[in-house]
Amino acid sequence: MKKKNEPIRVAVYGTLLTGEGNYAVGADALDRRPCRMSGTLYDPNGGWYPAFVPDGTEAFNVAGELLTVSEETFARLDRLEGFPNLYGRERIPVLLEDGTRVEAWVYALRRLPERSVVIEGGDWRPYRREAEMPLAAHRSFGDR
Repeated sequence: MKKKNEPIRVAVYGTLLTGEGNYAVGADALDRRPCRMSGTLYDPNGGWYPAFVPDGTEAFNVAGELLTVSEETFARLDRLEGFPNLYGRERIPVLLEDGTRVEAWVYALRRLPERSVVIEGGDWRPYRREAEMPLAAHRSFGDR
């Protein structure tokens, strides 16, 4: 059982990554390190932000970062992601660069639009750059 104020692990894969438009929302993470997760990364909206759908395998084919955050930061991430309406949360295994596997929360879009495009290679940053999209900072679901 989780103790109060115990750090929380969250795997991110899009606008919350270092250098991306919503980085500031999780900038106070206690730790941030590269990781990989298993699933499919999609562009649901023409390059403004990605969506992740876990697949339960151990392919570890999607690039991201593992954040260790406080409860307060986790609440900010929830607001940004429109949890629980727009994005849900799932616990998945995450692979760190040194081969260590840990469990982390990941935000998964509840309903993927039909026009969604698979992001080949599973990495948001080069995809966004190739699509020549600006850094996108999206508002939380409640702000729309």
